[in-house]
Amino acid sequence: MTVLAKNLRKTLYAREAGSNKQLASRACCLSLVRQLFHAGELEAYTGERRKKKHSEVAVHDVNLNSKVEENLTDVLENLGLPVNLKPSSLPPDQAYNMITNYNLVDFGDAPKQQPQLVAWCPPLPNWNPWTACNIDEGPEATQPLPHISANLADERLRRLDSDPQLRSLMDERAQLPVNPYRASILEAVRRNKVTIIRGETGCGKTTQIPQFILDSYLESGIGAECSILVTQPRRISAISLAERIAYERGETVGTSVGYCVRFETVYPRPYGSILFCTVGTMARKMEGGLRGVSHVIVDEIHERDVNTDFMLILLREMIRANRNLRLVLMSATIDITMFSEYFGDCMVLDIEGRTHPVEYYFLEDCVKMVNFVPPPADEKKRKHRQELENATDYAEENCNLKCDPIYGEAVVRSMGEMIEKEVPFELVGALLDKIIGMNIPGAVLIFLPGWNIISLLRKYLQSHSRYGSPSYVILPLHSQIPREDQRLVFRSTPSGVRKIVLATNIAESSITINDVVFVIDFCLSRTKLFTARNNLTSYSTSWASKTNLEQRRGRAGRVRPGFAFHLCSRARFDRLEQHATPEILRTPLHELALLIKLLRLGSVRDFLMKALQPPPLDAVIEAEHTLKEMKALDKNDELTPLGFILARLPIEPRLGKMLIFACVFNLGGAAAVLTSTASLGCDPFLLPPDHRRLTNQQRSFAAGYSSDHLAGLNVFQEWTTERTRRGDESADLFCDQHGFNSSALRVIDDAANQLRAILINLGFPEESLSDAPVNFNLKHNIDCDILSTLLVSGLYPNICFHSDKRKLLTTEGTLALIHKSSVNCMKDIKFTHPFFVFDEKIRTQAVSCKGLTMVNPIQLMLFGCRSAIWKSDDSNDKGIVVIDDWIPFRMSFMTAARIFAFRPALEALLVRTCLRPEGVADLREEDQHVINVLRQLCSPEALKPNASFDEANNFDSPPRKRFATSGNCPLLSGRSHRNKGYENSYSEKQGFGRYTNCPNRSTDSEQVHDIQCGLWQDPQPQFSNPRYDQVPVNRFSGNYMGARSFGPSGVGNNFNGSSWNSYGAPTFGGYPYQQQFTNDRFVQPNQRPSIRPHWGVRY
Repeated sequence: MTVLAKNLRKTLYAREAGSNKQLASRACCLSLVRQLFHAGELEAYTGERRKKKHSEVAVHDVNLNSKVEENLTDVLENLGLPVNLKPSSLPPDQAYNMITNYNLVDFGDAPKQQPQLVAWCPPLPNWNPWTACNIDEGPEATQPLPHISANLADERLRRLDSDPQLRSLMDERAQLPVNPYRASILEAVRRNKVTIIRGETGCGKTTQIPQFILDSYLESGIGAECSILVTQPRRISAISLAERIAYERGETVGTSVGYCVRFETVYPRPYGSILFCTVGTMARKMEGGLRGVSHVIVDEIHERDVNTDFMLILLREMIRANRNLRLVLMSATIDITMFSEYFGDCMVLDIEGRTHPVEYYFLEDCVKMVNFVPPPADEKKRKHRQELENATDYAEENCNLKCDPIYGEAVVRSMGEMIEKEVPFELVGALLDKIIGMNIPGAVLIFLPGWNIISLLRKYLQSHSRYGSPSYVILPLHSQIPREDQRLVFRSTPSGVRKIVLATNIAESSITINDVVFVIDFCLSRTKLFTARNNLTSYSTSWASKTNLEQRRGRAGRVRPGFAFHLCSRARFDRLEQHATPEILRTPLHELALLIKLLRLGSVRDFLMKALQPPPLDAVIEAEHTLKEMKALDKNDELTPLGFILARLPIEPRLGKMLIFACVFNLGGAAAVLTSTASLGCDPFLLPPDHRRLTNQQRSFAAGYSSDHLAGLNVFQEWTTERTRRGDESADLFCDQHGFNSSALRVIDDAANQLRAILINLGFPEESLSDAPVNFNLKHNIDCDILSTLLVSGLYPNICFHSDKRKLLTTEGTLALIHKSSVNCMKDIKFTHPFFVFDEKIRTQAVSCKGLTMVNPIQLMLFGCRSAIWKSDDSNDKGIVVIDDWIPFRMSFMTAARIFAFRPALEALLVRTCLRPEGVADLREEDQHVINVLRQLCSPEALKPNASFDEANNFDSPPRKRFATSGNCPLLSGRSHRNKGYENSYSEKQGFGRYTNCPNRSTDSEQVHDIQCGLWQDPQPQFSNPRYDQVPVNRFSGNYMGARSFGPSGVGNNFNGSSWNSYGAPTFGGYPYQQQFTNDRFVQPNQRPSIRPHWGVRY
């Protein structure tokens, strides 16, 4: 929706999502009103605010354990944190705000900085533009540019004279349609700062134009003055193009051509070279500038992802300031007028392609062609449709009902029985049968909207009597699968074997599968949508644009006349948008805002208003407000230390803040897995083709927790253990047996390792980011409660309330469903608490919430609300606390006040961590007390008023020290201090995990420095003293399994002495714990110490 603001002399734009047209229109109107207000065109509303209706959310009673509340009160008093007192005279109908802005510690405000340009200069001696650093060794470190250029020219001539294969490859390149335009392209690039090239699919522009430019410099003897950076929208495109060009030049990747993508980099030589990278990678590299880069080529400019639009702003500013920098924009479907106006005086070139004609058909054509009759809807499908109708007022018009009667009554009836966006796999099978019957060789490319449906269709075809045979090879093509598997789609199949490729829009452009003759297009794409008014992100399987369909159709005409089957009706095609909506208009801007501040580009608002199509102003305002609320930006809109860390993490800022917090609990490794999974949208489970829900075996990995996130973490840990012990092949077999998504797990592993490396480079201790696993074999593990609490911080405001069966109520007051792939999707399931956080909303026929974790009221009050009001209900001290105007709790005023007063203590802990990351390894005493109380609040026992918390004194001990070992088992590290031999030594922070079958060794007590303790082997011991911080002992001895000491000799497991020799090494029922040992008292020989296990707490 657009509106012309005459006073502003510009048109305001709004795009919002809704379950029907009316709701979406209302949301657009609200967005436009917000933008007019922020622009100063509307005054603030002064009337009575409309309050949210929370009557549908049942009031939940909250009673805090008295011991926990006592400890909470002590911490608040010690820190001097003010607690709101209950007003003496509060009218029943008046609300009282319980959250106050109070800072124990703050970052302070940085001085306002002036906007800067990204640094650029032409190629320089002793400078590598790809690594952005000096060249320390080799001849290029000291040679001048003319000397380097002469060497490059001589090498090229020598290879042309001596390599007949290279000459043959050059002859093949000369046959491409782009080759006759070589001279005009080079002249245009030489004379113009910006050149726009529109080339038809298959003309060779992507592979040849960078080589034209490089070869012209080499032929002219100035090769050292040419360094070309080429951006691609996807990593598979960057890698495959670099490999293709290296092949055409008779080289290996890393000589004159290389690539740089997330998780993988092969740099070319520093002079006379081409580097392919994704747009996101280039944006991240901008902090070091573009020194030494002579040309920037932005390919597939029509894709308009958020990073591309960001880079266009940067490059336009750099072009204006640097007259020698050259920019080339390329696409097959570029809007010439829009880009020419944006960059000003541009040279435009059109290149004709060499494609064959493609016959294309729509859904009604396909139905008639194969005489398709949809399978009758069984009882499950009828119930599924009823669920959709009950769960949402989704009312998108069904264009299948608009079938032209000319197709005949049977086709009209079949069309009416099919749901749009849900194409039966039986129709795909019938089309494949039709293709086979045509007796035309060639591969089949099927465009699908996401990985889940790719997996389902792949299993359907593999189980098919015909397509599961060796005569057919079915290959997925998706960003989540390993690069080795991605390469398979480019290989030719043996004679008599037909290739069927199942791909997302990744195969629309940039990459070319040469033998494709047939395209089956579901006409769908997975779209990310953002609602600024409530800061919610959702994902929708929506219709692709007409331009997308044209691109997909063009894949079929590369080698011979092709065929395309678009599985949408003609009526739907007529209603498709011409171009896809640019991502910058429909995505949250928090990460982009942090990057703008990291690069010192000035005001976020001013910078983004320079975009090709500026984002809605309310989305920009919301991004700035959210970052300030998180303390990532200060009052001057400059980065705080927290913001600096978040800007370097390639994940959503709230998830980054969660990850930093997890490091305080030495759970950074586990949190890195959780945040990587959430940010990538990877699902560790694969649904069987005949199942809509997880199997019982898959669901068992939740280990009793109502959490998809913890289930995914458990799956990841089991997969990692199997992979480390037996290798990748065994891990893949393990995934097949248990229904795990091995491709997704590999990507999660790469992403988690990257996050850990970034934080370690920023100063966080390695121990706080250990990849030692969380123990899911325990009856209850406090680590899981901590992670669930932190997930509230990372996923807010994605909170929902479970009302009945699969039904959820979201913060917008609308209904949604538990996604069927959730471990929480079970019949007659009873949840301890009805509150959940979730990863994302999925909009199909109904709205469903995916990636759910159950949380309790205290976790929401600490991390999951912006506002909290209290109303008396005349029942003694109790009243109703309503958080975020929709979730009500009945509880004591002072209990609620203490919980909200504790929030500044948690913020102060985060502030100190960001100011001094290395301090996580040695926390202050007051910070340790804050952590102990948070552990107690996170425990399920905290909401049991009558529960005995004698065992909870264990929470007073320091957070666990986790240590990964070569045996893949968790060990907790500690330090033994020597003083005249072992008799006068003491051991700190010892933890006991599940590590067995270690070989025992002996060592002299003088040599013992550091000790790691594993699982002791004695059943059912119990200590009479429940406090573990002062349990004295003199010496250790006996069968001390799993303990490893590190002294000067580096060996030794047994300790000299006789204290526990009579019964060997004790096991505490499999429940690890942590304690300090001092010399104050002695455990007598043969005395059996005892510890009462409690929920399996680990530190």
